[in-house]
Amino acid sequence: MLQNLLPFLQYGNRYCGIEHTSKKGEGITYITILKKAKKEIDIEDHFSSKSIKNTADKLPKNQHVFLVINDEQVLTKSLKAEQINGLNLVNKAFPNINISEFYYEIINQGNISFVSICRKEYVEQLIKEYHDSNIHIISFSLGNTILSNTISYIESTSIFTSNASILTDNNLIKTIDFVECGKEEHYNINGLNISNAYILSLSSALSSILNNFTPSINYQDKKSALLNIYKQIRFFNQFLKIGLLFILCILSINFIFFNYYFEKVDVLDETSQLNQTSKERIIKLNESVNKAQKMTDDMLKSSISKSSFYINNIIQSLPNSIILSEINYQPLEKRIKEDNPIFLKNNVLTVSGKSNNSTQYSEWISLLENMDWIGKVTVETYGNSKTTASNFSIKISITP
Repeated sequence: MLQNLLPFLQYGNRYCGIEHTSKKGEGITYITILKKAKKEIDIEDHFSSKSIKNTADKLPKNQHVFLVINDEQVLTKSLKAEQINGLNLVNKAFPNINISEFYYEIINQGNISFVSICRKEYVEQLIKEYHDSNIHIISFSLGNTILSNTISYIESTSIFTSNASILTDNNLIKTIDFVECGKEEHYNINGLNISNAYILSLSSALSSILNNFTPSINYQDKKSALLNIYKQIRFFNQFLKIGLLFILCILSINFIFFNYYFEKVDVLDETSQLNQTSKERIIKLNESVNKAQKMTDDMLKSSISKSSFYINNIIQSLPNSIILSEINYQPLEKRIKEDNPIFLKNNVLTVSGKSNNSTQYSEWISLLENMDWIGKVTVETYGNSKTTASNFSIKISITP
């Protein structure tokens, strides 16, 4: 899995090859885009363009490209293979050039070597024009020799490119003759159907995937620099996307948790406020109860001591002819009602009962009026009943 993931992170799933050539004296590019899905490769698109800008408009953004330079600026010669190094082959094929001013590319095909050269200045300028149009060149090849990595998939031994006729034998290139192809030829390259105009761009795109094109070159440092520049751009873009996606995921997760716990906190806050309100009400009620309890206790303590004194004096003063039925110390002024305060008749004592001797009853009233703790005695009722005893009710006002 890691083997598939690493190339995807570096290059994506689209590979592009561009042949930069000329036709009838005018510059033209042939572009092929391959899409890699799992272990299959399909041609997603192929088209031609007469300018680099128009090419850039049709390519995916920040697309990497394997460039084939195959115009009149590239010279190719074939030599019998000899046991000499690449630079000597170049000097033998092109004896009068200043090799420091040229890029060269050599492929060995059995007993034949094909040497292609192009001025460094031209290559550098061309690559710059592509980069300025946001087309990232990661490698390049000179002439038609890139075809060597795909001829094993082509059944025909006579292959036309955009500007050459190539003869092969036993999957090796034997001759490259530059000609104007009069008619369009189609080839099947391992299931990929393509016309001769796009065969080099297809081969270069496949080379980016298969990495099977290994000529002798003097621009390895340039290729490495181009690839590193693209990887840095790719890494930055991928890092930015992944970073933004990661931040978005974190924010989404944070929002979900925040929303969840915010609702929980909100409920707890409401519960807390309700509890706080209830607590305050309970505290106030408790204070009111404690206050009432204290007042009641104080009143009861006072009432018990005073009422005992008053009742004892009244009872001791009673004549034998009077029978008491009720003594009420500080009676209620009104009937008790919910949510209404309780009002008492302070310093008042009511006494009721029966008397069967009016004379003794009068004498007893006079006796009460002479007691120093009694301010006034008011007879509220006194009447004869059907029996010999009379009902009476008096109110005694107590001196404070």
